[in-house]
Amino acid sequence: MSAVTPGSIVTGKVVRLHDFGAFVEVAPDVTGLVHISEVHKDFVDNIHAYLTEGQDVTVKVVAIKDDGRVDLSIKRADPSWEEEAQRRQSTKPDKEFNSRLRKFMHQSDMIQGEVRRRKRSHQ
Repeated sequence: MSAVTPGSIVTGKVVRLHDFGAFVEVAPDVTGLVHISEVHKDFVDNIHAYLTEGQDVTVKVVAIKDDGRVDLSIKRADPSWEEEAQRRQSTKPDKEFNSRLRKFMHQSDMIQGEVRRRKRSHQ
């Protein structure tokens, strides 16, 4: 099981499909699970639309659990997925946004109120 270590990217063969994911043989006598959420970057409702039994797939070994179960990911094996994940993590929320939005809304309400008052006085 030397080639199958967490973080490694390997090629395997889909041996069984279930509604919850696909079992992929990544080495002789080593089969891991690609959970349905790890098949594609987009939401996967029907795994059969993406994979077939006997298909060769490139997977990333996400984890090897204490009981020997192997967690795999197809989407994480794609280098562009890692770049996207890092980009998503690097975009920090603007903590002052709500404050600025409240201030803008207040100013807008004040201006609209003034416009309504002027309109009424000219009628």
